[in-house]
Amino acid sequence: MEALGSVGCEHYKRKSKFVTPCCNKIYTCRFCHDENESHCVNRKDVTELVCTNCDTRQKVQAECENCSLRFGKYTCLECKLFDDEEKNQYHCDGCGICRIGGRDKFFHCETCNMCLPIKLKNRHRCVENVSRSNCPVCLEDIHTSRIPCHIPECGHLLHRTCFEELLQAGHYACPTCQTSLLDMSQLWKYLDNEIEMTPMPPEYKDFKAEILCKDCHEESIVKFHVVGLKCINCGSYNTCRIKGSPKPDISAQQDGQSAAGSSSHSSSGGSPGAGNEDPCPSSQ
Repeated sequence: MEALGSVGCEHYKRKSKFVTPCCNKIYTCRFCHDENESHCVNRKDVTELVCTNCDTRQKVQAECENCSLRFGKYTCLECKLFDDEEKNQYHCDGCGICRIGGRDKFFHCETCNMCLPIKLKNRHRCVENVSRSNCPVCLEDIHTSRIPCHIPECGHLLHRTCFEELLQAGHYACPTCQTSLLDMSQLWKYLDNEIEMTPMPPEYKDFKAEILCKDCHEESIVKFHVVGLKCINCGSYNTCRIKGSPKPDISAQQDGQSAAGSSSHSSSGGSPGAGNEDPCPSSQ
């Protein structure tokens, strides 16, 4: 039997309600429960439900034992999930939960322990159990979240909405490892031009700084500039100073002094006897 129309809540369209095992109350879904109670429910612990058509309380099953109503077009008895909306749902045994988007478009990575788009198969950086950690921005769960996640090249997941908020706020580095979240090459070119157009004062032009690049993770010694410190390995300005403050380049200073000394010696040594023509005044 199929009832006319669909009922449910803002989270799911379904024709049943759960009897929550934790507080013995009736809610349409786990999100409705969690939003109204001070504790969370594990939907896999649910053993009873109520038919919205005939109000019969019964064990969890696909159809009502009294009126034969099917509780959802998509049914997963392992997850206790019923949904009347078409979302290309499928159950992933590896994740242990139902996913949306179509089984043919995703694969389960055993190392990351989560479903990833097919296009990333053998082309992503594995981070062990990466989805079992919380989003580093909002600190909410990622693995069971209904919010799509963003997968940067470093492999540390964050909610897509949180990723977009980071960009809008001007933050372009992964909150977990500080690697650049985007291709920043155009910004690096802009900074190259800014440095070229903004020379440092003479007293600082030979200063060097020891840096760590957050993109290639290499250390190097580079010319100090207030606009930015460019990694000599990968060209990134996503760097930080290490081992103290910038210091003068001793070798450059010595080279400068040597050049000045050579110039002075040449001018005083000149040709034989030249120094006797205009002797410097002697001290009294």
